[in-house]
Amino acid sequence: MAHDEPAEWNAAQARVDRARGLFQSGKLEEAAMEIRRALATDPERGDWHHNLAVTLDALGRHAEAMASYERALELVPNHAHASIGAAQGSIRLGKLEACVKHCEHAVRIDSKLEPAYSLRIMALGMLGRHEEAESVYFLAQQYLPEMPLCLAEMATVLANRGKFDRAIWCYRESIAQNPKLSTVKTRLGIVMLRARQPEGAHQVLLQAFREQPGDAPTMLALGTALEALGRPDEAEEKYRHIIELEPANPLAHVRLGDLALRAGRLDEARAAYTLVVSLGMRDLPVRLRLVEVLSRLGMHSDARRQLEDLFGRSPAAQTGLIISDASVAYGAAGAALDCGTPIIAVKLMRAAVALAADDQRHWKRLSRALFESGDRLGGRRAARRALLIDRHCPDTLHNIALDALRNGTQRDLRRATAALRRGIGHSPHDEGLRKLRVKVFVLRVTARLRQYARTLASIAGAIRLPRW
Repeated sequence: MAHDEPAEWNAAQARVDRARGLFQSGKLEEAAMEIRRALATDPERGDWHHNLAVTLDALGRHAEAMASYERALELVPNHAHASIGAAQGSIRLGKLEACVKHCEHAVRIDSKLEPAYSLRIMALGMLGRHEEAESVYFLAQQYLPEMPLCLAEMATVLANRGKFDRAIWCYRESIAQNPKLSTVKTRLGIVMLRARQPEGAHQVLLQAFREQPGDAPTMLALGTALEALGRPDEAEEKYRHIIELEPANPLAHVRLGDLALRAGRLDEARAAYTLVVSLGMRDLPVRLRLVEVLSRLGMHSDARRQLEDLFGRSPAAQTGLIISDASVAYGAAGAALDCGTPIIAVKLMRAAVALAADDQRHWKRLSRALFESGDRLGGRRAARRALLIDRHCPDTLHNIALDALRNGTQRDLRRATAALRRGIGHSPHDEGLRKLRVKVFVLRVTARLRQYARTLASIAGAIRLPRW
């Protein structure tokens, strides 16, 4: 800007000052407009570009904000806060390596700037570079007497690695250094739930809820804690409160659907899951729960359409779906069997046994799915795995006997008889086993009669009658 234009410069500075007041009063669009007008007068002011970036971030226009942060750094390379803003923007846009570089630049400018360390720990953790994240944490200790943000991010890295005790300690230390970090209390409560400490999680989350009563993630976590404590009615109240504040919150609707499903309120569960899908949430567990509900309601054609939409009409070649919840896979596999799609049931149950190989129900259902899909050898192997966990399981023994009867040889009949004898010996009143035992008895009698008939025919053929 030319030095003979002080009036225009003063007017531009006045716009920036006005924008600051508008920003503080929540009038973000007007604030951004004022800064843009000031920049039209003097586009080389890096600090003003930084102010515009902060305003755009507050408006949720993160891509535009990122461009303004980068422009600010071009004009003022040693602008530490612009580097931090660019690091935050990089994380929002999924550019984690860029975040690390911006943080390293910020530390070179100011070694005592805590967000430069905490954001770097976050990015490295998300990249899976856990040892580097821990090195940054120890580096921060050399420069910062207190570092609640670094402690919180290090706790998240540790929790994601399953090191819950260390993570809980870091979260507690973070809160001790800065008790106003309510979001950290929520994160602590969630990790305590993962560590199976529902009582402690409930206390922490209740405190976080009192500090920020309208925060949806805190209410969701508090509802989860209440469910873990066996208080589903109170949990449902929390989820409904979220929906009052945010009617389109998909996670709250999912939780309500899960509560309804567990309580056997199938129509209510179907309505919740259908609404979530209509809101655009294509989360696989939700869609598999919807399949289970539709099947249990007898709506098998609708359930089958959902399965074919997920797995395709040729599921044998489909391998792209990743399932991380064994109970969801188990329920959907039962629906797939009821809908006449055993190949899909096999895929679902293979995912379930990979996640929980010690659950006998999973091997039992996998065995049934394999038998129904035509893989008899695989079905027998899965049945043997189920019997290793529960050697008297009536359903598994029933399936083994039924498979043996398909050939009907003497050896297979003996195998079926042995399985039924073991099952009935432990569960004498099991209706399925008793009916199958009758069938095996009839088949064995029939086989013996046929053998006697063949023996008699052979004897008769061997007898030489005298000639007349």
